[in-house]
Amino acid sequence: MPKRNDHKIKVVELFAGVGGFRIGLEGASDAYETIWNNQWEPSTAHQDASLVYRARFGSKGHCNKDINTIPTSDIPDHDLLVGGFPCQDYSVASTLSRSGGIEGKKGVLWWQIYRILDEKGEDRPNYLFFENVDRLLGSPAKQRGRDFAIILASLADLGYVVEWRVINAADYGMPQRRRRTYIVGYREDSHVASQVQELKQWVLYDGVMAKAFPFTLKDKSLSEFRLEGSIQEISDCFNKAGKESPFGQAGMMRNRQVYSVDTEAV
Repeated sequence: MPKRNDHKIKVVELFAGVGGFRIGLEGASDAYETIWNNQWEPSTAHQDASLVYRARFGSKGHCNKDINTIPTSDIPDHDLLVGGFPCQDYSVASTLSRSGGIEGKKGVLWWQIYRILDEKGEDRPNYLFFENVDRLLGSPAKQRGRDFAIILASLADLGYVVEWRVINAADYGMPQRRRRTYIVGYREDSHVASQVQELKQWVLYDGVMAKAFPFTLKDKSLSEFRLEGSIQEISDCFNKAGKESPFGQAGMMRNRQVYSVDTEAV
């Protein structure tokens, strides 16, 4: 387990944009310290988001290079990895049937997250916090839920317990209807993971998401199953005959065992 300063939670921010995660975390507590961040937009020579980020936070620890080209050894060890990994290929901006999902041009950037965690080995962070569009749980159209199944299985294989929740900001007091999937991961040997006894209890009552964003579960929405096979087999076969995604709006995965439900915000 990576060593950490008791007074600071060291954060690395990937696909940083103009610093949304940093603003939220550092605004919530001075315990969070963003030590390295990466923002690169491949489709343009003028890196506007990077310029805004540096104008606000300074250039220290900022990297404006293609994440595909950055050796993991250049990324400092940290406690928390965050990022809104690019989602244009399966966002509401395109129809679901046309979306490329995790195989799309930007969807493949998920594998850069995986690469970094894998290559960090025993120094990989204890905690993960990712954000994506709500459509992630049901993409691609021909194999509903496959992309999310790949993400969960690959994180399980790296030793993480994962919970997720689809949240509409408007349901919890924000002046914007914005539905996003939030994914939080804990290393099996971390303090938070040691508190997880039952998946159901954590999802409904005890978990980070349940406490922060209370909800009641929808009737007849329970889904429990195991992610079987290699990542390649999941990619090829997951839910191939299914018309709907098996992933509910709130859920938990441990050792590839999945528990999920649909929610009504309180």
